[in-house]
Amino acid sequence: MDDSYKWGVVLIACMAIFIIVLDSSAMNVAISTLVVELNTTVSIIQGIIAIYALIIASFMLLGSKIQDILGRKKTFLMGLIIYACGTITATLSINAGMLLLGWAILEGVGAALILPATTTIVGSSYKGKDRITAFGIWGGIAAVGAAVGPIVGGIFTTYLSWRLVFGSELVFVAGI
Repeated sequence: MDDSYKWGVVLIACMAIFIIVLDSSAMNVAISTLVVELNTTVSIIQGIIAIYALIIASFMLLGSKIQDILGRKKTFLMGLIIYACGTITATLSINAGMLLLGWAILEGVGAALILPATTTIVGSSYKGKDRITAFGIWGGIAAVGAAVGPIVGGIFTTYLSWRLVFGSELVFVAGI
């Protein structure tokens, strides 16, 4: 495998991990806006946020097993399609039930398929010191997503719309 292809793989894995981590951290700052716009309560929105994390955690091992059966690339792409469907649904949400379906369930299942696939794709593309560098980049990008998520969420929620957090993810998904 040539080096440009390998680093392209890392770039794709980084973009995927970035949107997944950014998503959860960005929406935490939009809770009060979500409550008003979706005509619901704080506890319901907090529950949806928690369910998103629980679904990712609960289905991560299944996502790993599916890539053993279907392959890393197919599992990653399947997760990306499910995630994109969830992103569209969450962006268009008119109530808490729709946000639950789009964000917590569909995006959560999609992320549970994407995350293990990114680690095995990066891990299998490199050996030795290059593998360490690739995982360092991958982890660093995840940390950047967690750090900028509340900033992006705050700016979008305050000056534009919380829906743009999800809508902007579609740009990343299309880029992948």
